[in-house]
Amino acid sequence: MKVVITGSSKGIGFALAKEFLKFGDSVIISSRSEENINLALTKLKEDISEARVFGQLCDVTKSEEIKKLMDFSLEKLGEIDIWVNNAGTSGFEYDHLVNISDEAIENAIRTNVIGTLYGCREAIKIMTKQGKGNIFNLAGMGSNGMASPNLAAYGTSKSSMPQLLKSLKKETKDTGIGIHLLYPGMVLTDLLIRNATPEAKKFFNMVVERPETVAAKIVPQMRLIKGTGKSIKYSGTFKFFMKMMTGSLRKNRFFDKEGNLIEE
Repeated sequence: MKVVITGSSKGIGFALAKEFLKFGDSVIISSRSEENINLALTKLKEDISEARVFGQLCDVTKSEEIKKLMDFSLEKLGEIDIWVNNAGTSGFEYDHLVNISDEAIENAIRTNVIGTLYGCREAIKIMTKQGKGNIFNLAGMGSNGMASPNLAAYGTSKSSMPQLLKSLKKETKDTGIGIHLLYPGMVLTDLLIRNATPEAKKFFNMVVERPETVAAKIVPQMRLIKGTGKSIKYSGTFKFFMKMMTGSLRKNRFFDKEGNLIEE
């Protein structure tokens, strides 16, 4: 398969790229940082010797850069089977909305909403010509309608993803294009832990997973998906509550009692 993943030089995006490569797929990764792209490409090629992977600079908030990413992807791959709108941000501020800066609000909305819209628009154009293809948008805190205190902008941005799915599902009817949502759950990434309190980290020990663990489960489902309007979830409600109930067995998985990250 031929796969494009935005925001994929690290975190869950990187883990998804690596998992697709394990299947022998061809992958385009992207990032706003050329240094991060080069580091990611080196790591992927070291881990998977025959990896067919390419990198392209892309700030998803700029439509012209999304178009350049698409052109680069078609040049390298010929066509696109899977497009993943993974790039996302919390805005880098964790606080009540009244204390959040304009920059943080705009960053969250432009990256998570406008960036996803730009990505969907370009992918749909190409996949309509192809007569096939699947687009996956990343759900997150807020997508299920739950509150996201101290992350109001992020939660607002992610609450739009189910609505976008419904709209694009109708717009792409009978085109051969699938529009889907990915629910990776709580993943141990910089985005999650950057502003986490010690108490939050204790909670994370119980419920979060490493990116590679999540990718190993959801990528096989992404590769085999049929139809449109589907949701792929790493962990459902039952599994979440089971983790909570067995929390004492999961202490210090990722953070010690002082809240320091435990390296592998």
